[in-house]
Amino acid sequence: MIQTIVLLILAFLAGCDQVLRVSEYSRIRMGTRARIVLYAQTEAVAIEASDAAFARIEAIEAVLSDWRPESEAVSLRQAAPRVWHAVSDDLDRAIQIGHAVWKATGGAFDFSCGEMTASWRRSRGLGEPPVEWAEMFARAGPPGARIRVQPGALWFESPVPWLDFGGIGKGLAADAAMETLRAYGVSSALVDIGGDLAIGASPPSHTGWAIRRSNGLPTLYLSECGVATSGSSEQHTGGRSHILEPRSGQWMPLHADITIVAPTAAEADAFASAACVLGADSLRAALGGREGIVVLPGALSKPTPACQGDSSEQ
Repeated sequence: MIQTIVLLILAFLAGCDQVLRVSEYSRIRMGTRARIVLYAQTEAVAIEASDAAFARIEAIEAVLSDWRPESEAVSLRQAAPRVWHAVSDDLDRAIQIGHAVWKATGGAFDFSCGEMTASWRRSRGLGEPPVEWAEMFARAGPPGARIRVQPGALWFESPVPWLDFGGIGKGLAADAAMETLRAYGVSSALVDIGGDLAIGASPPSHTGWAIRRSNGLPTLYLSECGVATSGSSEQHTGGRSHILEPRSGQWMPLHADITIVAPTAAEADAFASAACVLGADSLRAALGGREGIVVLPGALSKPTPACQGDSSEQ
């Protein structure tokens, strides 16, 4: 018996001494490149954990996508008004976080402007100025004012607004992927979906993940948080941003990039969109010193670097 106990202790100590190796994987998800950097004891664990995390991103996309006709978000375009509709856990999470940001920003972030954002994409594809929605908003009110939210359910006023989680979906998926990695015993990791980051525990022997920023701005060293940038530098048409002022129905003029650090990637994603509507100073004022949220000028570098090591692309 004593010999067995000694052998078990030795095996445990050997496992503790195992060096964590860094691996990187990337795939196309949610219309962009999704990248996972993680530290694991073995390659087998790294592959299994990253595969599960990418599958989780795909599952989130299948629920939230506004262009897949079979997605849950698209199916609600045909929902009957003035009745409660049960929603899945993943959709409910997006709705609950999005609605909280809608309230916190006085409606500057709104995930129910899908009909407008779909028209913007059509205009961009045709090279035309985007359609303005101010008249409809004056008649029917902002879309966000035509929904009600309770846990697990959603209610629509007529006309039923289209849901669009483009301003929160990638952050939400990054958070879900990070949760999946933790379930596989991987705590030191970074999930990057098109520049929206979910950041886990610091890499071994580092104080945080090195997140470089554009235009020579100071590097951020972060852990256990989310980061997102929003701006018009990459998406614009006819001199207008892709971001709608959701309270008036007018497209924003071109504006500077703003980066948000928040407790989760979903919150960072949504507040970054709101920052483009309100401006950095007004968003800070609206948040009133809300703990864990930092508003910064500028964007992240592309690609966002982390601690470098072994890399694989699948």
